Amino acid sequence: MVILAKIQEKLAAKAALLFFCAVLASAVFLVLLGAMADQRFAKNQEIYKAKTLVFSAASAAAGAIQNSDAGGLNRLYFNLGQQKGVSSIFITDRNAQVISKAEHLSPNSLQSDLTLVREAIQKNLLQWRLSKNQLGFAAPVHSDTGVIGAVYLSLLPSELFPGFGVFVVKNLWKGLALIGVGLPMALLVFGRLLAPIKELIIVANRAANGDLSARVDIPGRDEFSVLANSLNLMLERMKSNMDRTRWLAYGDSLTGLANKTAFTERLRILVDGNKAPGSLFLIDLDGFKRLNDAYGQEEGDLLLQKTGQRLRQVASGFMSRLNADGKVPPPVLARLSADEFAFIAPGCVSAPMAQDIAKNILDAISEPLEASGQPVRLSARIGIAMYPHDAGDSKTLLNSVNFAIDVAKENGGGNWQFFEPSMTQAAIRRITLQNEMRRALKNREFIVFYQPKINVRDGSISGCEALVRWQKAPGKILSPGAFIDVAEETGLINEIGDYVLREACRAAAKWSKNGHQCPVAVNVSALQFSRENFTQIVGAILEETGLSHELLELELTESVAMTNPERLMEQVAPLRDRGVRFAIDDFGTGHSSLAYLTRLPFDVFKIDQSFVREMTEDKHARVIVQTVLAMAESLGYRTVAEGVETREHFAFLQLHCCDYVQGYYFSRPVPETDFIDLLAHDKKGKSHKQPEQYDSDLRQIA
Repeated sequence: MVILAKIQEKLAAKAALLFFCAVLASAVFLVLLGAMADQRFAKNQEIYKAKTLVFSAASAAAGAIQNSDAGGLNRLYFNLGQQKGVSSIFITDRNAQVISKAEHLSPNSLQSDLTLVREAIQKNLLQWRLSKNQLGFAAPVHSDTGVIGAVYLSLLPSELFPGFGVFVVKNLWKGLALIGVGLPMALLVFGRLLAPIKELIIVANRAANGDLSARVDIPGRDEFSVLANSLNLMLERMKSNMDRTRWLAYGDSLTGLANKTAFTERLRILVDGNKAPGSLFLIDLDGFKRLNDAYGQEEGDLLLQKTGQRLRQVASGFMSRLNADGKVPPPVLARLSADEFAFIAPGCVSAPMAQDIAKNILDAISEPLEASGQPVRLSARIGIAMYPHDAGDSKTLLNSVNFAIDVAKENGGGNWQFFEPSMTQAAIRRITLQNEMRRALKNREFIVFYQPKINVRDGSISGCEALVRWQKAPGKILSPGAFIDVAEETGLINEIGDYVLREACRAAAKWSKNGHQCPVAVNVSALQFSRENFTQIVGAILEETGLSHELLELELTESVAMTNPERLMEQVAPLRDRGVRFAIDDFGTGHSSLAYLTRLPFDVFKIDQSFVREMTEDKHARVIVQTVLAMAESLGYRTVAEGVETREHFAFLQLHCCDYVQGYYFSRPVPETDFIDLLAHDKKGKSHKQPEQYDSDLRQIA
């Protein structure tokens, strides 16, 4: 802007100087032209007077020549000599011979003068010649008989003609008049000419300050109008490009909502700038990744687009309530990541209104959708934080709403949670736990316990399940429930899962060398299985530990198995072809499609312990267990029942042909050394005890 102002000042100064010089030059030209005209007119006047004087002298000399009147000639000379500028006079006969001259005057060279006299006599006309120092006239003298002679009169130009400066002075008033009239007119013209330039500079200044909507309005078809049209076109294209660039920087191309960058800037302006109190809603779709994997990215994108449209409708529906007084900034709806949205609602200052907004959001999201022609329902979890009540700045507000949605996730899907100060302490504890878990991995504080699987037919140990424990201190051992959720959230579950798999394979390989062919089952988390190199990692661990593939069983939860059956078969097939067995863990708790059961490459169904524990009290649980056992037998799957804690549980499972059982009725998970003792006693007892006696011995050992 400063540069443009300087350009404007310089341009105005140059234009003013140019107009002033033009007026001044015109004035000088007018003065000089007037002086030259006046000088020419004065010269012609003097020449005319000289001609008249010569004619008069010729007429007066005619009688004196005829009468040889010397006195008359002298009087003539005297009278002529009194005239201004006369320098010499003489009279000749018809042969151009001087017969008389004025002696009191300074004569010039006669040679050139006589030449002029001869021409006058020959042509019978007045002849004159002007040189630098002389103005000479020769006029024929007539009588009744013809030309009888000639009169020559010489004058000094310096005395007849004034200098050029005299005429310049006389014409100065013209130049001054021109300057007096022309300069104001020039300034007026300058102002009119500069007006379009000033308009161009003003628009350029506005554009330089970021206002690309500025336009130049110069009517007409002159050069300035053409320049204005070009500038307007350039600004229009720049604005279009800037709008496109801004959209790419601040817009989400998939949903048409604001993106994370725009959300962060707007949140900072609204919260840090104290524009208006309100609420922040963080919206996280439940299980979207599973749907995206199951139906493909294209269908997943369509689901996100429809979700964005529904959120926009909800936001529009609350506009009038949020901006009741007309002074509240508009709300902001943004997509922060793949399945996470945010809604800034200035004006939402009460908990009932925030609850109403959250309820409308959940209801809109839960409306039925379609993916690949199949009905789909989404649900979401919402974290809510109010400002400035919960936070006075945008950074703290984001932390608060993230605390709230973490609690909402823990409470399951389809709910909302307001931020509470106690959540901060809980979050600090979770962060502390994460750091302790990382340190525990480094210090090998995670240990593996083993729970035996009992063969229902003969009561022998037919395998075991490897279960992770955290030994934080001597005598203080934490079960997975205390840390496994945090491990999954932080991604540490991959390192922990690989560690447990490696330790279990190492132990089983050692048992095998010592004569105990005991298969070991290891749980695989969803994050572990989702890795592209999962098959290679398992193969590398088996090769590293030397465990026979037939002695490893990998357990996948039902939800993991059904998320993307096609991918599961691709991941499982190479390992299963080499002898590794696979089990569906917690069967009955997920959403299995019976159409896939005959196609899935599994060997074992593990009946979830919630059904086993309740089957003696709940007939529905008994029916489910019976159905699973019958279905597995028909399909050729082995079955394992978890959570067997009573003799009644065991008897029911025996009666309905369950293959293997595990639970506290036989043994709790125990360290490797204790499990080796169980294997040793089991091997010893097989030679002389009945199956029901094995059960009693195992319980005593455990």
